[in-house]
Amino acid sequence: MTRPEFEKILEDKILILDGAMGTAIIKAGLPPGKAPEEFNIEKPETVAQIHREYIDAGADVILTNTFGGSAIKLNEYGLSHKMEEFNRRAAEIALKTADGQALVGGCIGPSGRYLPPIGSMEFGEALEAFHQQADALTKAGVDLIVVETMSDIRELRACLIGIREVFNGPLIAHMTFSDGFNTITGTDPETAAAVMEALDVDAVGVNCSTGPQEIEGVVKVMAHSTALPISVEPNAGMPTIRDGEICYPATPEEMAAYSVKFAQLGANIIGGCCGCGPDHIRANKTALGGMKPVPRNVKPQSKLCSRDQTIIIDDNSPTIIIGERINPTGRKKFAAEITTGSFSIVRAEADRQVKAGAMIIDVNMGIPGEDEPALMRRAVKVVQSAVDVPLSLDSANTDALEAGLQEIEGKPLINSVTAENDKLNRVLPLAKKYGAALIGLPISEKGIPETPEARLKLGEKIVKRAAEAGIPKEDIYLDGLTLAVSADSKAPEVTLKTIRLFREKLGVKTVLGVSNVSFGLPKRAAINAAFLTIALNEGLNLPIVNPYSPAIQEALLTADLLNGRDPQAKRYLTEVGEKEIPEKAPPEALEKPLKEQLFDAVLFGNREDVVTLVQKLLKKKAEPMKLNDEILIPAMLKVGERYNHKRYFLPQVIMAAEAMHAAFAVLKPHLRVEGVEAKGTVILATVRGDVHDIGKNIVGTLVENHGFKVIDLGKNVSAVEIINRAESEKADVIGLSALMTTTMEVMREMVAEIKASTNAKIIVGGAVVTRKFAQEIGADGYGKDAAEAVNEIEEVMTKKY
Repeated sequence: MTRPEFEKILEDKILILDGAMGTAIIKAGLPPGKAPEEFNIEKPETVAQIHREYIDAGADVILTNTFGGSAIKLNEYGLSHKMEEFNRRAAEIALKTADGQALVGGCIGPSGRYLPPIGSMEFGEALEAFHQQADALTKAGVDLIVVETMSDIRELRACLIGIREVFNGPLIAHMTFSDGFNTITGTDPETAAAVMEALDVDAVGVNCSTGPQEIEGVVKVMAHSTALPISVEPNAGMPTIRDGEICYPATPEEMAAYSVKFAQLGANIIGGCCGCGPDHIRANKTALGGMKPVPRNVKPQSKLCSRDQTIIIDDNSPTIIIGERINPTGRKKFAAEITTGSFSIVRAEADRQVKAGAMIIDVNMGIPGEDEPALMRRAVKVVQSAVDVPLSLDSANTDALEAGLQEIEGKPLINSVTAENDKLNRVLPLAKKYGAALIGLPISEKGIPETPEARLKLGEKIVKRAAEAGIPKEDIYLDGLTLAVSADSKAPEVTLKTIRLFREKLGVKTVLGVSNVSFGLPKRAAINAAFLTIALNEGLNLPIVNPYSPAIQEALLTADLLNGRDPQAKRYLTEVGEKEIPEKAPPEALEKPLKEQLFDAVLFGNREDVVTLVQKLLKKKAEPMKLNDEILIPAMLKVGERYNHKRYFLPQVIMAAEAMHAAFAVLKPHLRVEGVEAKGTVILATVRGDVHDIGKNIVGTLVENHGFKVIDLGKNVSAVEIINRAESEKADVIGLSALMTTTMEVMREMVAEIKASTNAKIIVGGAVVTRKFAQEIGADGYGKDAAEAVNEIEEVMTKKY
């Protein structure tokens, strides 16, 4: 099936997807610890029967039994070598069963591992795994590919890029939202939609999550954020165990009622996830049978994204500025520090610029003689760990650009490409592949044109070539080229007319490096500010400036006020009032006492500086125990508080925990001298038959950072192993994790067995575990997430002693 054919179908009807494959296979006898994909070889008739029941129920699309079919995921079962066979057979079974009655979607789910900053899987490894799986499904002849249950925007990026390397058919992508509005890694629905759209999908959506009620808000946001079709596959609520059977609470009729709501909100593709069977799909078909897709008038917008924030560049909102300070050109100290391997200065500049008002951070690592791709990769990681705004990757080196693009967490800006054919041939494919917007410079093989009209012609070339590469006009920002007025008094006039022509003739957004205008002159700030004011009046969208400059800040505020971008002068009055605008970030004024710096380093996950700060404090005779109890532990408690209030998500928690771990490693030898003991011993394990351990590993990191001795027994662990280790280690608390519904009952059995043999308190958690279930099986505590697990352990320890 071609993408235009798929688009045409969605114009005329609401597509009905099938329900859960995993739930059906479990009912068919899949034992704990066995990969569902094994049924493609061992019990193909069972898989075919599940497909047949969904088709008979009215599904227009059935998904292959390959949700966990990547080599990385299959490796958890020791089956990575069978990846191609499992995916090929799954597609063959589905295609034969469908026999033209339904479309067949190749299903791809998450790998079960996280990329940095949460985990250790590198982008290239993830991309290759998804590339291979998509290749197997493509060669087997699937009609479309459906990506499901992605919770990390970086893994989703790797997945979609890997798929598009081998598959040019219809592609649907979903993320799963843990609290009804954010993924567990912090991405909101608008950002998810923007990133997916940039990565060339045909429909965006939400699946799994909790239940239909909780994701209604996600659907609303996505429907207003993108013109692409919306796909929705909710769970039938959260599972419980009743009489030894796994049960999902939502009835087919309840799910169908929500499906109608989703369709009214603009969803074009509707199915079911965990707990949804043929009866749910039949109810959907009946409820949606007479409905047509609801038209949505969503105009294309120019957007850039970080992991958890989308900025829209338009003519009505306050001007968005790009911070220019992460650039070693002409800054010997900056360059020298980077070449020694220290990126503290990069982190500090990113943080200060955002605090000074920059909403995009430009990253340039061009140092002669140095490995620019390696520096760019490291710089992007550091900047993203420090601030939550989109990045602009500034380099003429395509290897450096690609290195940075692989580390990006959202939708970035590439700075830049010229109109030279060789440059266009190398940079445009990168922008398309990695879902990036692009700054275009009207420079040809002959150099910089002298007239606005000649620059317009080159701008037209860039826009045309970008369109041919599949990059929309909304993602192109043309630079009018700011040249020094000291060299040519007419240069500013040419630049200003150029950006006006770009807007009027090409309808694109514009960008300028403002500071270039004053090169070689005294009192540059005043010149820059005056030029910025005029340029904004001419329609400049993205100025690249020094955000610390008071003159620049005044120019921005006054220009926005006078150009109608500040209704009722609210921003102007808030920022200025009766006072002059102060210097935004004098480094000396930002210096805090060392103890405050250490607290902030842990709170904000600043691994670059935390070790040095601890060492400095120890040299000043600070008491190690007090540093731990009065700074490190309170900082982590603050992290937990922010997590509970949805100000922090997994990336921030993990980075803070890593900073804490690094600080504690320096303190530990000194604490041993003082005779400090751990608060208690905690054993962690994933229950028998369950091979998932991401959440458990995160819990272990946080618990250890709160002063406990942690013994991690890994995954697929029996009760006997846990009991034996608990006795030998005199464990105080045992933490059990289960991700799969099939292992919920195993958890019940193991809790009873462990309680009969040891006095250790038992805390349980995992994606399918609820507090009610924990109470039913006799656990002493329940951790909804890593932060809550720490609190529960602290509480049961208090009760125990």
